[in-house]
Amino acid sequence: MPKFTVDYSELDNQITKKAYKLSDVKDKLEVVAFDVVRFKDADKSTDLWQIQSADDGEYIVALYQQDDEQKTASTWDVSINKVASSLDVYYKGDPIVRLASSKLGISRSELDKVPSYLPEKLANNKKLVKALLNELSSEVKQEVLTKYPELV
Repeated sequence: MPKFTVDYSELDNQITKKAYKLSDVKDKLEVVAFDVVRFKDADKSTDLWQIQSADDGEYIVALYQQDDEQKTASTWDVSINKVASSLDVYYKGDPIVRLASSKLGISRSELDKVPSYLPEKLANNKKLVKALLNELSSEVKQEVLTKYPELV
């Protein structure tokens, strides 16, 4: 029986896409810097892309590496309620607090960008976590700290 080798590189390229033709995705991008863009949908796995020229046109190429290990920022999550102009903050999937954007001084136009940076800031800044927990009533805060003592 002959042995066949299977080339999984094409499958890997389809699953973890690392380049797109610029003309195909131009309407889905927002410019971050001169030749650096990102998708508007704020998919964390596809943060930053760079525009590069080739013989057959311009492409965007991923500037990220696939991480197999789980990041600490993934323990925090933030979702937006556009109708109420508020942020819902979650820790390990559990809702922790809901904050009005006006209380935080965030305009409605900037509200969409908060979920892209706040989880990482919460993962790396204990003072920010403490300030967030101080927004809770003392009973609720104690309950959260009992369940998640690492937040102290």
